[in-house]
Amino acid sequence: MKQLLIISFDLIRPSEIETPLAIASLLSFLKHDPYLRDQMDFHHLSINSFNYRADALPNTFDDSLLAFDLENISFIAISAYIWNEYSLNGFIKHLRELGFRGQIILGGYQITYANKQELPLLYPDAQIFISGYAEQSLKDALTAIHYADTPRFLDSPIDFDLMPSPYLTGEIMVPEGTPMLRLETKRGCPYRCSFCSHRDLSNNKVFKHPLEKVFQEISFIIDKKVSRVNILDPVFNAGKDYLDIMQEINKSNSRTTFTLQSRLENIKSESGRQFLELCGSGNYHLEFGLQTINITESENIKRKNNLTQIDQAFEQLRDLNINYEVSLIYGLPGQTHDSFQRSIEYVRNKGCKTIKAYPLMLLRGTELYHEKIKWNLKEEVIGDFNIPVVVSSNSFSHSDWENMHDTASKLTPHERN
Repeated sequence: MKQLLIISFDLIRPSEIETPLAIASLLSFLKHDPYLRDQMDFHHLSINSFNYRADALPNTFDDSLLAFDLENISFIAISAYIWNEYSLNGFIKHLRELGFRGQIILGGYQITYANKQELPLLYPDAQIFISGYAEQSLKDALTAIHYADTPRFLDSPIDFDLMPSPYLTGEIMVPEGTPMLRLETKRGCPYRCSFCSHRDLSNNKVFKHPLEKVFQEISFIIDKKVSRVNILDPVFNAGKDYLDIMQEINKSNSRTTFTLQSRLENIKSESGRQFLELCGSGNYHLEFGLQTINITESENIKRKNNLTQIDQAFEQLRDLNINYEVSLIYGLPGQTHDSFQRSIEYVRNKGCKTIKAYPLMLLRGTELYHEKIKWNLKEEVIGDFNIPVVVSSNSFSHSDWENMHDTASKLTPHERN
């Protein structure tokens, strides 16, 4: 039997289920294949990054790693994200020191948004690189008969109609009364914001899970009396199915709260009216990524805001007393501390009680990542995970950024989903 070990560096907060939805989706897809079920054993090691300092040495994880027979494992697949980028090569080197002789498979945002030429230079001891959604690509990597000496690059399309549910297959075990779960109804984003990595860069498509499966997952989660469900769709209120999904949720009269990442400008016309009516008759918390109200700044990041529609949406949210929050970004090209403060005051004056602000990160492969010179964007590593954020540009100095950072820290305390 061949063996696959998936190692994920996760951000698991207290009371959260330890198996991430993304990993559970991979495992349920692989185990659903009859050939792989008979030919492979699957293992998963979740490393909670919240429990370790940024400068933790690779041998910090030896107690967990040595629980596996590394010398007899055929593949180790590792998730590569911005929060574990700083330690990835050292970690792979240490796996070799512990006796692993198989193939390293890397996937995740850091791989998806890099080009093929730079990947072998960035990660010299990886043999397989997976871009995009990994379910089918990982299956193809495991079932290939011959391997070339040179690195392999996989970006296999997925038939979302054939993807089993991690919840319905039991890949994620859900105790009754679980505080929080994550759910997705679609992947990808139809918009082209230059700072964001949610968009499918290959063909700019949004992929939907079948409604029947989504409805079954909702029923399962509600039956388990889960307190809160964070729906991970980058923009929930886009497309054609979101109203049907909300109607299905509301039919249950459940006390479960569903958090929806939504777009203010989409609250318009008949669909917008229905969206707000469904919000008012169910248990929802809306999260709006506004980023900035400055027109020049929004144009610089290709997220041009329609302030007329945004004003109207805020009025409706206030009139219907709907629970929501707004997030902004500081460190944007063209921004100043004054313009950042004006965005905050604008949102506050609209009646928003929960405002959060995040520093700009230049995510690999995004359009803004390639415009560093254009805007003179300078980065500095901060925080617990050595994540680089923009701290100066043509329009603000490092001192200005520190003022913005201080202003942001005085807003609503927050944690990312």
